[in-house]
Amino acid sequence: MDFLSLRTSIYQAILDLATEEGINASGKEEIYGCIFGRDSFITILKLLKVLTNPQANDSFDTRPLQMMCRRALSTLVTLQGRETTLESGEEPGKFIHEYRKEKYEHLVNRQVRPWFLYPDKIMRNYDSLDSTPLGLIALYKYWQFTHDDTFLVQVLPAVERGLNWIITYGDRDKDYLLEYELPKNRQHGGLVVQSWTDSQESLMQANGAFPAYPIAPVEVQGYAWLALQLWADFYEDRTQYGNTQNYGNKLRVYANHLKERFNQVFFFTSEGLLFPSQALDGYKQQITTVTGNPLLLLWASYQKDGKIEAIIREDCIADLVKRSFLPDLFDPDAGIRTMSSLSKTFNPRQDSYHNGSFWPKLNGMAHEGLVQWGFTKEAALLRQATLKPIAFFGSPVELYIKTVDGQYQLYQNAFGQQSCRQQAWSAAAALDLLTQ
Repeated sequence: MDFLSLRTSIYQAILDLATEEGINASGKEEIYGCIFGRDSFITILKLLKVLTNPQANDSFDTRPLQMMCRRALSTLVTLQGRETTLESGEEPGKFIHEYRKEKYEHLVNRQVRPWFLYPDKIMRNYDSLDSTPLGLIALYKYWQFTHDDTFLVQVLPAVERGLNWIITYGDRDKDYLLEYELPKNRQHGGLVVQSWTDSQESLMQANGAFPAYPIAPVEVQGYAWLALQLWADFYEDRTQYGNTQNYGNKLRVYANHLKERFNQVFFFTSEGLLFPSQALDGYKQQITTVTGNPLLLLWASYQKDGKIEAIIREDCIADLVKRSFLPDLFDPDAGIRTMSSLSKTFNPRQDSYHNGSFWPKLNGMAHEGLVQWGFTKEAALLRQATLKPIAFFGSPVELYIKTVDGQYQLYQNAFGQQSCRQQAWSAAAALDLLTQ
């Protein structure tokens, strides 16, 4: 495996996905060749991780990557929700999910529940619970890396709108957990599942039924907790921006309640180990499908004064890692599955989108979390497992399947749609893994 050549091609793939407005989620001619909030923020966070690596400057020109991050963040701030629009999911302070100026016919021309198109003929959709906390983390990390106070002053109003969205619209029933729903009175279409594994099949219960709304996904709780902690630091420590200490304290208190609540309600026992459930349904019942998503809680770690913390209790972390590396979730040649092969909703076929497939995005974020917590052996195994299929395909693919006879396959559904070959968050995750 020629990692040097692979890194060069991955770096070029990232540059090719850059636009005047930011970063396309996939190649321009592919189905996701437009701006996605969640994808952009995760890509930015991975690129910032690369930029903080001293080896990066010796390996490639890092300046275009930083420019991409700034440009994308600036655009996404302008697309932040300003009012309540039921038909698109827009809410004040909420960061966008999908933004298309063109090539939206497959969504807006449907006979049944077409997606909403704004009067200016641009499709804006806000059906994402995690875009806002991820956006807040990305804005903080970018400022932390660049020390660009001019940029900070420009985006602070957006930051405050996003933080307020988390504790108002994000927490719909005021139980200190973030949840989403697709409103029953909405006339236009939208996403039934609004976390990163956003296919309906990924959240089906063992009996084939879809859970009751509102749904609280596991990983989004960790993202929101981290966003609150980071900005609590800012507002408590930087009173030159006004009398902000009380606001910082408010964010900290909310984050503490969120962590306490999470550890009370999310855990169950799988294979004799404590493990976080996939989500809570509208009745606050656990959806106990075993997925790779809980590892993202380690990625969303808060570090201060030489100490590290995650939303998950520290005494549960060893169980989380051990369970994640059992054979039903971890494959040494492909990485962490989106879903356990022991799950009743596992799909081993080529049309498995989130039900047992492998995503470099998930693997890359999980790897970062493992390194942060000192699980060096597991991190090394996951790094190797993630880079093998990327090298096989020769590009940062969106996702892939591993067949029973050990072959790699691109995802393909019944309508012929395949994995994107150039996926931004896959490329950023791969570049991080290759800059070690």
